[in-house]
Amino acid sequence: MNLLRGGSFTNKLVQFVKRDFWRKLIALFFALLLYFYVYNEIRSTPQKIDSVPVDITLPPGLMDVDPKPHFVTLHIKSNRNTTVSASMLRGRASVDYSRYIPGKPYVLTLKPDDFMSPFGVRIEGSDPGEIVLNLQPRMSRDVPVRVTFSNQLSKDYRSSLASCIPSMVRVTGPEQLIRDLKSVSTQPIPLSENVTEGFEYVATLDAPNGTTISPGTVTCQIDVVRNFEQRSFAALPVQLLTHAGGKQFKTEFLSSPQVDVVVRGLAGSVSALSASEVRPYLDISHIDKPGIYEISAGCYVKGEGLDVKEIRPGLLKVKITE
Repeated sequence: MNLLRGGSFTNKLVQFVKRDFWRKLIALFFALLLYFYVYNEIRSTPQKIDSVPVDITLPPGLMDVDPKPHFVTLHIKSNRNTTVSASMLRGRASVDYSRYIPGKPYVLTLKPDDFMSPFGVRIEGSDPGEIVLNLQPRMSRDVPVRVTFSNQLSKDYRSSLASCIPSMVRVTGPEQLIRDLKSVSTQPIPLSENVTEGFEYVATLDAPNGTTISPGTVTCQIDVVRNFEQRSFAALPVQLLTHAGGKQFKTEFLSSPQVDVVVRGLAGSVSALSASEVRPYLDISHIDKPGIYEISAGCYVKGEGLDVKEIRPGLLKVKITE
């Protein structure tokens, strides 16, 4: 009798399960899902994770004027037994070009879906919840190359740019910077006092912050030539050169006994020259009788490779008496 009753109960249970089976299965699935959700909520612990990096993806037509790393503090929930560090989390947010307004900061709102996290960790939000970007349209323009040098040649030589290939390069960057850019500079080309002739040098270009340059190097032909300079010496006293064994006369300047002298030569020698080493003179050794004479001034300069270019005045009057 009991067996019959047991069989009847089993049949009823089977019939109950078969009736609307799929609907009951779906209801059971959601019930279990709800159970595990509530169970996880009860066991999860809220945490704050500092210094979580956020990568910003820009559309091709825009550039960040102030590119820098971005970090936020994440509010998360995870199992109490789970250890979470900033290295396990990362954000990636994209700029929507349609929301960009020229001349205004772009406010990028961060959402929990923008962050990647390990299994069992749920992102609740971030602090700050927004990142403000200074964006500008991307612009490219050809600008000339400006050659720079480091150190110096000796004073007796000077350098000049003979050619630069290419002489123009393409710079790409934020519109405002590129629009006002006049030139791009090479990294300094090294010089030294041992360089006495021209040479060729492949120079790397210095890209302004936030820009790229194509090509990144140029070939420079540098000319090195002797450096001649002129220097003026004012109001130098004029010496009289007489014949040592001849008749002695009295002399008197009828014009100023001082002259200005212009000396030309290699820059090192000219710059080292002192006024005492520039000696103008009048040669009266050939005069053998009294009178008034107009004589061309000469000048002795101490040092090699130096020339007297000009004496002012060039003619001086002298009165000779017995």
